[in-house]
Amino acid sequence: MNHKLKHIFNQFQVVAKFMDFCELNSGHINDTYFIQTAQKPNYVLQKINGTVFKNAKQLISNKVLVSKYLQEKNVHLPLHKLQKKVLCFVVSKRGSYFYKDTLGDYWNLSIFIENSITYERTPNSKIAFEAGKATGEFLALTKDFDVKKLNDILPNFHSVNKRFLEFKDALDNTTVERKKQAKKLIAFANFHLEEMLELDHAIRDKIVPLRLTHNDTKISNILFSKNQKSLCMIDTDTVMKGLLHFDYGDAIRTICNTLDEDSLEINKIEFNEEYFKKYTRGFLQELKENITLEELKYLPVSIKIMPFIMGLRFLTDFLNGNVYYKTAYKFHNFNRSQNQFTLVEKIKEKYSTIESFFKT
Repeated sequence: MNHKLKHIFNQFQVVAKFMDFCELNSGHINDTYFIQTAQKPNYVLQKINGTVFKNAKQLISNKVLVSKYLQEKNVHLPLHKLQKKVLCFVVSKRGSYFYKDTLGDYWNLSIFIENSITYERTPNSKIAFEAGKATGEFLALTKDFDVKKLNDILPNFHSVNKRFLEFKDALDNTTVERKKQAKKLIAFANFHLEEMLELDHAIRDKIVPLRLTHNDTKISNILFSKNQKSLCMIDTDTVMKGLLHFDYGDAIRTICNTLDEDSLEINKIEFNEEYFKKYTRGFLQELKENITLEELKYLPVSIKIMPFIMGLRFLTDFLNGNVYYKTAYKFHNFNRSQNQFTLVEKIKEKYSTIESFFKT
């Protein structure tokens, strides 16, 4: 692997010598490696999962377009500060921002942001607030980005209706054994479907605007400094047109779950109200004039919709035999689904408190 990664790394216009690597394991889909060099900068090398992303070349194009747009927005900063605020990609020796290997896999390279930290779980309310600022700033800075320039990598990515149709198809084609094992989760999905379609209907009726969204704003996709200040959003594989509610709700999903989404201690899952309030304050502080009253109205419902979608997706993959997400054991996706659906229940228990917060 060392020789292969070194070869791929050297296909890019790098200014440092490859020394070593280690795998970064926070993602469910792609393979990502930290590349240590003889002298800084260090880099992050990523292989796009061609099974999930059939149009990897277009995906990389999206990431680069957004990166360049954000660099222009931060052009006033000196280079060393700019490269801490924006994920910056490296050109290949052929002049593109990707390298296609002999197996047909696409790779991209970005500059590693030194002295940065990621979290799998939110450690304190300060990080929750800073995470809200990071997501809000990303959405505010990209509000006027022309989404027509983006390739639609995963159409209707956060559509409950689409995900439910995929779930029904998996249910029709799964084994009797899996269907029996997932009986309670299947019943939960069916029972809650109607109330989870609210954002789908808002898009259909053009009540809220489509804009550029990150679409994968879990806490581990936000970089922080060692003094707990937010730096920037990373893992921009899914930048597409969408609703800001997708980014808000998905961040809340991971930040306010008292356990991570792989935890098996389902009975210990709670919705952290303090983190919800801190995150929301940071989020709205950055958006300010860049959010409409209609968008504001739909923020509470997104908090329960996003974990429902993820629970549904994990359940669908379990029924399909675990073909989409990386799994460590047979019931990994089953347990992830149970985790997310439990979070939905905890959110619903506190939903009146959530709604009241937006009225203060």
